[in-house]
Amino acid sequence: MFRNHLTLPLQSPGRFYCFPESAGHYLPDPEHEVRRDAGTMQAFNLHLVTAGSGFVELDGRRRELRAGDCFLYFPGDRQVYYAHPDHPWAIKWIHFYGSGIAADLKARGFRRAVPWRPRTAAELEARFDELLAEIERHKLLHPSRVAMLLYGVLAEFIEQAEPLSAPAAGPPAAAARRILALLPELQAAAAEPFDLDAWAERAGTNRYAFCRWFRRAVGRTPLQFVTLCRIQRAKALLVERPELSIGEVARQSGYETAGYFNKRFQESENMTPTAYRQQFAGRRALRR
Repeated sequence: MFRNHLTLPLQSPGRFYCFPESAGHYLPDPEHEVRRDAGTMQAFNLHLVTAGSGFVELDGRRRELRAGDCFLYFPGDRQVYYAHPDHPWAIKWIHFYGSGIAADLKARGFRRAVPWRPRTAAELEARFDELLAEIERHKLLHPSRVAMLLYGVLAEFIEQAEPLSAPAAGPPAAAARRILALLPELQAAAAEPFDLDAWAERAGTNRYAFCRWFRRAVGRTPLQFVTLCRIQRAKALLVERPELSIGEVARQSGYETAGYFNKRFQESENMTPTAYRQQFAGRRALRR
């Protein structure tokens, strides 16, 4: 088994929000097996399966994980995991610690060792690769960058991961790819009337499957995504185009009435569009 095992010296406990103790990439080996007693490891342990399959033992049960699945151990956890003998997994992994990550993970519902499935494993793997490349290339020359890249991995994991409860937890890979490929166009067209059936047709499916797959791939409904894009556009117009009325900003952001725009903006930003604009108008006045 090829082991790309990258290590870093421990940092002061309070120096970084999160920091890797070690990270690496294991290629398939049917003999890969790890058994650690409770209390042995005092770092978090996050693994992403990138190919093949293997097993994790939790609470006396054996769970099979396949490409795209993750597992996370907390410090002090008993750890038992091993490759499938016939089609062993390839995995990318990180052992990490930090001043704030433990409380944040627990606050967001990550309280115990559970297998997880990210909605789009390719994005999470890309963040892993950026971190591994930085450590391999520069070691500890840029510790703040290492910490930033690890934060990117964990932010992607926290945002995407869902408990692995059934083999069919995510959308088919081809459907997810079609949905994600449409996102830039959907964002660009967000101010136009939203036609769910037309977008579903472009994804090669019907409206019901499109909504289901979209939520699994993106983490929100199509309309929620469009609303976020509209609010983003509105915020830019409010600051960059002070000559536009609120009604015109609403129209250019995809809302027919200023009243409904005000309601949606307030729900998103906890302030009115006028109040948001005034914040930046005051800053411009101070610079003059």
